This record gives sequence, structure tokens and C-alpha cells, in this order.
Amino acid sequence: MSNEILNNGLNLSMEFGENWLTDIDDRLRKKHPKLTKSELRSCDKLCRKVNKTAHDFIRKNPIKNGEKIDFIDFSKFEEFMKIKYEWIDNTNLKKLYSQSCYYALK
Repeated sequence: MSNEILNNGLNLSMEFGENWLTDIDDRLRKKHPKLTKSELRSCDKLCRKVNKTAHDFIRKNPIKNGEKIDFIDFSKFEEFMKIKYEWIDNTNLKKLYSQSCYYALK
């Protein structure tokens, strides 16, 4: 699958609102109608894995600053994620970081 398709899928997987935590298959098919059901399923599974990896990395690497807890620097997050998933674009990396920090606060 192309980087464009994977990034489209990842972006869809991070939507809030009515599409929050739902499968991306139907929405991704609208953008890329030539994808097979198998490709759509594979992309959905990969995007879920990417989200979990990002959320776990942020949650497991807090920075303690006195009594306050900060989050690991974006550059370290970016480096970690790019090693695992080199296809992720900068827009999605920033969104993943932001969402992961948000979820770590919950």
C-alpha cells in the first residue's frame, strides 16, 4: 500500500466524534475505491496498531518535573515512531503525539 493510502487511513483512524474508534474501511474506500476488502482490513489493523504504539509510548515515558508530569519531547516521539513506521507523515505524527498526550492525561 502506498504511503498516501496509509496516511489517509491513519488520519481517519484518529477522528473524534461519530467516527471515534470505528473501523476506517468504508471511509477509506470512498477515498480509494480500488482497494480490496482485504487491503482495507489490513490498513485498519495497521492504523489501530500505530495508534496503540503511540499511546503506549507516551504513557510509558512520562517526564517528572517536580510534582508535575510532562510528556516526552516530540522529537523523541517522532524518532521512535519513524523507526517503526517510516511512512507516517509529519501531520499525522503531530496529531498522534497530541492525541497520545491527551489520552495519557485521562
